[in-house]
Amino acid sequence: MKKILFLIFFVATVVNVYSQANDSIENRQYLTSMAGYNWFVSVGGGANIYFGEFDKHGSFTGRISYVGKLSIGKWFTPSVGFRAQFDIAGMKGFLNPYSTRFAVTDIAKNHAYGEMDADGYYREKFNYFNSHLDLLVSIFKYRENRFYHLIPYIGAGYAFRFGYGENGIHEGEFTVNTGIINRFRLSKSIDIDFETGAMFVNQRFDGSYGGQMLEGGFTATLGLNIKLGKTKTFKRPEKCDYSTYENQIAKNTQDYGNNLKKLSDDLAVAKQKITNLEQQLNAKQETEVKPSSEEQKTISKTFDAILFETGSDKIKNSAKPELDKVADILKKYSTVTVKLSGHTDSRGSISYNQQLSQQRAESVKAYLHEKGVNAVIEIAAYGEERSAATNKTSEGRAKNRRTEIEIYIK
Repeated sequence: MKKILFLIFFVATVVNVYSQANDSIENRQYLTSMAGYNWFVSVGGGANIYFGEFDKHGSFTGRISYVGKLSIGKWFTPSVGFRAQFDIAGMKGFLNPYSTRFAVTDIAKNHAYGEMDADGYYREKFNYFNSHLDLLVSIFKYRENRFYHLIPYIGAGYAFRFGYGENGIHEGEFTVNTGIINRFRLSKSIDIDFETGAMFVNQRFDGSYGGQMLEGGFTATLGLNIKLGKTKTFKRPEKCDYSTYENQIAKNTQDYGNNLKKLSDDLAVAKQKITNLEQQLNAKQETEVKPSSEEQKTISKTFDAILFETGSDKIKNSAKPELDKVADILKKYSTVTVKLSGHTDSRGSISYNQQLSQQRAESVKAYLHEKGVNAVIEIAAYGEERSAATNKTSEGRAKNRRTEIEIYIK
């Protein structure tokens, strides 16, 4: 149980340290290491002690064995790196092959050597190889010439037991690895590392199991760390000069404000011009003189007369004096719009009469323009559709051969 609590404490500590380091990394502003930069190789050796099911039977010092370590890794930032590490270690302990509390396999019995002591225990030993990938977190703020670095780590891997027996079970198990590296700077390329660490593995790893969840080894090593790669330090990014951009933004903002003011002023002037034109138009409409009643009678009388012969679009000479009077009236009014409607009697085909009525209206339009009328003149042709009188008598047919006029004063 103590080992489990120790593992939880260690993992929680490293995760908390990593979180704090991450927060500070954002404030350090160093360039991230490129692929070929800031690699390292570490070698070391020291002592290892393994905690198994029966190891409490012996003294602590009596269970100390060897461990050797080799690792290669890379720092991606001054505070975060990864390494692949390979450990080879020995295990010394005790075994009670007749225990009823634990399952003891044949492979575990092959680890035993020497004579049984008075309590029924044999000494045991075996070797194991542990390969693992670790996350490294440097605690202190980065400084190239810093003498001491404190580097916690946590990782996972796989361990193989070897050296005794051929038919062992559970030869390999997944591991959780954690620890602290105390790094002392010797030169730009070489450091001395004092590392304390722990490997946690399934409690069946040594061939005996039952009664606890985990077992593992604790190590203390001393070694060298050799820095590799194109650089052995980290660089700060060059400070960007934003003044040019800030000045351009300020200028653009000022120009935008000036243009906006100019557009606003132009809009106000345009609105005033529109108001003035509306007032002038209203005043002109109020003073515009419309045709008098006598003039209206003259226009109506002219167009009530017979203007065309049968089957002809040529204006009769007898009708031209009256049309001249109409032209004189229309030239007096600048806002007048004229609509001319051509009509025929029922003699002839429908298509012929339609064309003839069009030609008659155009003849009147052309005559009025010749007399100086500049008004807008619109044309409409109705053929024999809109008779003003009967087509059964000559008098009625004469009245239907006509061009009507409508005058609009704006």
